[in-house]
Amino acid sequence: MENTYTVGELCDFLTHTISRAFPDEIWVQGEIRDLSRASSGHVYFTLQDPEIAASNPALLPVTLFESDKVAVNRVLSRSGAVRMTDGIQVRIRGRMAYYAPRGVVQLRMTWIDTDFTLGKLAAERERLVKSLNARGLLERNPALPLPLVPLRVGLVTSEGSAAYADFVDELASSRYAWRLRVADTRVQGSDAPAEIAAAIGRAAAADVDVVAVVRGGGAQTDLVAFDSEQVALAIAHCSVPVLTGIGHETDVSVADLAARNFKTPTACAAGLVGLVDGFVERLDRVASSTRRAVSSRLALASTNLGHLTRRTSRSALIAAERSIQRLTDVGRRAGRAASRQLSAAATDIGRLAVSLGPMTRRRIGLAETRLDDAAHRASLLDPNRLLARGWSITRTSHGELVIDPTDVEPGGVLHTTVAGGRITSVVSENGEKRDGRRNQG
Repeated sequence: MENTYTVGELCDFLTHTISRAFPDEIWVQGEIRDLSRASSGHVYFTLQDPEIAASNPALLPVTLFESDKVAVNRVLSRSGAVRMTDGIQVRIRGRMAYYAPRGVVQLRMTWIDTDFTLGKLAAERERLVKSLNARGLLERNPALPLPLVPLRVGLVTSEGSAAYADFVDELASSRYAWRLRVADTRVQGSDAPAEIAAAIGRAAAADVDVVAVVRGGGAQTDLVAFDSEQVALAIAHCSVPVLTGIGHETDVSVADLAARNFKTPTACAAGLVGLVDGFVERLDRVASSTRRAVSSRLALASTNLGHLTRRTSRSALIAAERSIQRLTDVGRRAGRAASRQLSAAATDIGRLAVSLGPMTRRRIGLAETRLDDAAHRASLLDPNRLLARGWSITRTSHGELVIDPTDVEPGGVLHTTVAGGRITSVVSENGEKRDGRRNQG
């Protein structure tokens, strides 16, 4: 009968076998993925071989116990440039063991080679920079012209981070009205390069003048996403100028090389403020020079106008004097001519008066005789003479002459003029007509 193991027996066998196969600690290199930190202080992650296709990956579970983490952190602190995070290639030392409670073979980590990680990063970065240079991609975005007043800004960062706060605070402290479009993204981890590249595309499509990519400082491995080809290509192919402010002042990523780079997020925002300041200063200079030019032109025009006014005044005075002299001459000539004409007319009138005197006296005598006859006839028709003889004139209250009994009605007021004055009466009735007419009332 074939030998049958219990689970415990098989686990013991695997434990002893692995211990005999790997009696000492070993070095393993690979790329960190799925790193997590437990509340107990232990750290768990998986090492994968980046050279093997993702469809058939080679994975190794790793555990860093709290007791060993102190030594590892001391190494990381001395380096200052390496932090264990997803996507980082590491060379670590540890002991192979079989962990029966979970049924897995794992590496218990005890040490890390930071020089390996930094060397890998440097080598990969150098390779990528050469490739981008050969394709002319590092100069592509910086060649785009910057807008004169880049007030519409697309911000690519982790919203709510210190980098976000530093950038926004710097813009807010200026006097300008910024319009900010934030494309939130993770800036660390294995998925960060793809997310950052996508965020750059979203920001550029938001009708902005520039895109700013910012991230706070950290270990060199924290910034590895910005040394990726995905991010570099997104910047190179961006349709608007890209500005970067990544890490500390000494950090220079591949993304920085592909864009207009500033040392920090704050410096990036200050650079934008400086661009607008420069435009405003140029406007002020143009305005000042324009004012000076206009003032100079006005002063020159005023001087020319003064000269012209004086010349015109002199010309006008001369012309007026000439006109007055001509008028005086004309007046004298006209006066002399008029005097001659008046003298001749007076002589003619005198001669005419002498010849017309007898004739005029005869005609005046005849006219006086006719006038006396007309006055006599007019005196015979004087109404006062008729009134003195007993005639009267009767009018209505409206001043109309009463010549017929029908001209008045009973109750009407009449005014009768006689030689001695005027009589007012009221009509009581119309009288009989004589010869078919009523008598006057």
